[in-house]
Amino acid sequence: MKKSTQVFAFLLLAWSFNTFATTWNVNVQNFSFSPANLPNVFVGDTIKWTWINGDHHTTTSATIPQGAATWDAPLHSGNQVFSYVVTVAGSYHYVCTPHFPGMEGDFTANIIGISQIGSEVPVKYSLLQNYPNPFNPVTNIEFSVPKASFVKLTVMNFLGQQVGSLVNEQLAAGNYRYDWNASDLPSGTYFYRLETAEFSETKKMILIK
Repeated sequence: MKKSTQVFAFLLLAWSFNTFATTWNVNVQNFSFSPANLPNVFVGDTIKWTWINGDHHTTTSATIPQGAATWDAPLHSGNQVFSYVVTVAGSYHYVCTPHFPGMEGDFTANIIGISQIGSEVPVKYSLLQNYPNPFNPVTNIEFSVPKASFVKLTVMNFLGQQVGSLVNEQLAAGNYRYDWNASDLPSGTYFYRLETAEFSETKKMILIK
């Protein structure tokens, strides 16, 4: 393998695991999670719950995306910290088992570069034409996933060689948009492909610099 190819593969792997991961701190005190809702969480980030005071608590997963790991951790003076690394995009709802429903929290995890559009669940898989097209150098790619699925979104050049792996993750049902920046690629015709276990579609786009 050429050195340039090895470097590209390493950078792609580092990006896919969110090199710039963030640790989100949640205090457990006074029969509440603080903050109870976390904005802008990304796959690869860590949620860290820290017991401050109060009776025995837990942080326990209640509703999570398909493919995500469940958790059920006690939090008290003898076990003050629990950390959870987010590996699947989607909406998470967790509770303190002894003090539910008064004590609960939420966060939604996204993939870097991708955002979920609205809350409506689509009825079928779809891949829309990128916009704008032609573009320079940023374009939006929207797609729909009707149920939790492992999703791949890749970009190929005119020769069919892969030049970008945009999404390679388990996604919850929803409508998504990926903002793709092609500033490191030359002008030309490219193809983007959406793949799941039940669906695949390819569309053409044109980069003009």
